[in-house]
Amino acid sequence: MQLTTKKININNSTLNTLIVELKEECHNVLSLINQLEISELSDRQKGKILSELLVSSIYLDSHCNKDFQDLISDELETLHD
Repeated sequence: MQLTTKKININNSTLNTLIVELKEECHNVLSLINQLEISELSDRQKGKILSELLVSSIYLDSHCNKDFQDLISDELETLHD
């Protein structure tokens, strides 16, 4: 599935890129979960989907680390409201 990349209204370009990547990975996770809802999957198909889901969960765990959280906090501090 090809996602269209839209510019996110974030001042920090690194944070902007990370958020776009996070969005893409979340779409991937949702797709994998939707595939698991198919009742006629073979064990081989389930294994492939679960393996991909494991890789995505590891990626998300590392992606959403303290540095990412700090970038979000820094962006929050720039808001005027």
